[in-house]
This record gives sequence, C-alpha cells and structure tokens, in this order.
Amino acid sequence: MSMFTVMCSSVFAETPCRLGAQQGIGALGHIEPRSRVIKVSHNAGPEGARVEQLFFQETDSVKAGEKLAILSEYIKRKAEVEAARMRIKVLEAARTVEQITLAFNKRENERHQSLELSSAVSISLADAKQLAFDQSATNLKRLSAEIARAQSELKVAQAELENTLIYAPITGTIMKIFTRPSERIGDNGLLEMADLSRLDVVAEVYESELLQVKIGQQGCITATGFKRSYSGQVRELGFQVRKNDLNDTDPLADRDNRIIEVRLTLEPEAAADLRHQIFRQVKVRIIP
Repeated sequence: MSMFTVMCSSVFAETPCRLGAQQGIGALGHIEPRSRVIKVSHNAGPEGARVEQLFFQETDSVKAGEKLAILSEYIKRKAEVEAARMRIKVLEAARTVEQITLAFNKRENERHQSLELSSAVSISLADAKQLAFDQSATNLKRLSAEIARAQSELKVAQAELENTLIYAPITGTIMKIFTRPSERIGDNGLLEMADLSRLDVVAEVYESELLQVKIGQQGCITATGFKRSYSGQVRELGFQVRKNDLNDTDPLADRDNRIIEVRLTLEPEAAADLRHQIFRQVKVRIIP
C-alpha cells in the first residue's frame, strides 16, 4: 500500500506531519472560513424585494456595518419618513400656539371669576371665559396625543426605511453576488460573504474514531495539487452524527458511513494560499 506522507514545515504544528497511511486518524474534509460563508438577504417579507443599487462587487472587501445595497422601496419609504417628521413639526407648532392660548385663557378665566364674586361681570361672560379655558386645555391634550401617535408612526416608517437598506453583517470579502440591480432577490439571497483571513478545515471523522479525537490535537492537511501540506489544530468537535457528505474516489469506499464533523484551525499561512479554494475537498490526518 502506498504511503500517505505529509511534510508540514510550519511551526504551527508541534508534531511533524510525517504520517503513514495507517497512522493517525484519517478523514476527508473541506476548507471553510472560520466565520462560515454567510448568506446576506433582506427583511422585505415573503414577496421579496428588488435591488435598486449595489455598492460593492465580487472580491471586494467590506467592513461590518457598511451599506451593501439599497432596495427599490427606499425612495418611497424615505418620503414617508419625511412626511411623518413634517407632520410632527406641524403638530408641535400647533401645540405651542395652543399653550400660549391656554395661558391667556387661564388668566382671563381667573380674572373674570374674581370679578364675578364682586358682581362686576355677568355670569354668562364668566362662563364663556371658563369654557374657553376648558376648550384650550382639551385641545392641548388632543394635540399632545396626536404628536405621540405621529411619533409612533415615525418609528414605524423609520423601521420600514431601514428594511430597504442591506448592511454587511461582518468584516469580510464578497464571494458571490446572486442578485444584481433591477433584479428581485430570490431564495439565494443577495450575496454570500465570509471573513477569509482565518480558515478552517471541517473533517468528517467516523463516529467509531471520535473517542480518539481531542481538542488541541494536531492535524495534517493535504490535497492533490497543493504545493505543500498544512498543519491544523482541532478546535471543535461536532454534536450530530449523520451520513457523510464527502466520498473518497475509491470505488470500494463506504458511501454510507456515519460521521461527526471535527473543525480544525488552519495555520495562518494557509489563509493566503487557500482563500480561493473555499469548500475544496482535502485529506486530513489527525495525530492522536
């Protein structure tokens, strides 16, 4: 049987990657960003949304919180926000006038009430001043209630406006754009992005061998066409046992194995070499 020999020159691995085919725990795996590949979509509801403008292209780097796209409803929602703000200003101006009127009517009412006690003014005039004061107080309460309602409507309009903007959830690289301007966002979402500065290998370890795998163990990663092999370190052990997704090219290989995903952190040098090979299948040997 031919030997599977891996030479890792990186200081990332404490144990040299020189293993025979019968040494260590062998598994198939794939390269994946530490951040995972993130699908960015929208909050426009089941009817979908149409893209008005994209601010980035594939391979561009973006920072978390940067605006990625504007949806077609943006102009309409922005107008609704401005209309809501204008309504609040009008109501607040009316409330200011009513506050002045209330203060005047209060003074007039108090003055006529004191004159009524001395019989210097008719009862009907005093009642009219009391009525004017009461109406001003009622109007002021009504305007305050309308302002509160308008402010709530403004918050709703602002939320709907925000839903027409799509932001980057992480700092990373735009890997694939699925929806271009004038197109409607479908099930694939707007785009996929990932942080490619740190890469992992997700190895499919047979369930029967999982007890031999521990956090912190070193691993050797290679694949056909690699200029060199890479070292990794076991960081996470999966919780779910399932069928394997990756199959060996050996026609006698078991296609229905039960596996658990084991995630290994690749050495830093791998990020520059393998960032264009996301999801590529690799061979993994974990050193027990």
